Amino acid sequence: MLSHVFTVLAAVLGVIAQGTGELGDAMEVMNNPPGVTYVAMFEGSEMSPVMGEVVAMADESGTGINFELMLMGLPENGGPYSYHLHAAPVPEDGNCTGTMAHLDPYMRGQNPPCDMEMPQTCEVGDLSGKHGKVDGPDVSKSFTDKYAALEPSNDAFFGDLSIVIHYANSTRLACANFMVEEMPMQGSGGPRK
Repeated sequence: MLSHVFTVLAAVLGVIAQGTGELGDAMEVMNNPPGVTYVAMFEGSEMSPVMGEVVAMADESGTGINFELMLMGLPENGGPYSYHLHAAPVPEDGNCTGTMAHLDPYMRGQNPPCDMEMPQTCEVGDLSGKHGKVDGPDVSKSFTDKYAALEPSNDAFFGDLSIVIHYANSTRLACANFMVEEMPMQGSGGPRK
């Protein structure tokens, strides 16, 4: 009887922990530099018709990142589309497979799928898993992600990485690198990079 109780308890704990990464749940990022903005531009090409931008900005509180997706030209068929922060920038040849896997500093992996009700247990880079997939042809979507970072010393930093849009079957449709946007210097009103 006691061994049966331990078996059931182990099974329950396994189900509870299955969404958590090997290094635990993602931590909320509270030290993002206020006002820092990165933009990923989708310019459209023969390989992918997607155009638009993804803007990522740390707000005044420094907690999390505000994302704004403004995309055009998503194919009418093939969605809903997922979008993820990836662990490498787009290579010079533009091949989206070169962006590697999703940004996943807590070593969670993609299975089981992300549960929107428990975003701390998802891959940091699984933005659509936490905030919902999109459908085309045009998209305008805003959300705040508490687990992404624009503070370079944080393992969840994506400012020098990429974002990838995937078809419903996970094939990569489009990708773009994040680039820092010019910001005014504190106190001077002049530009800085």
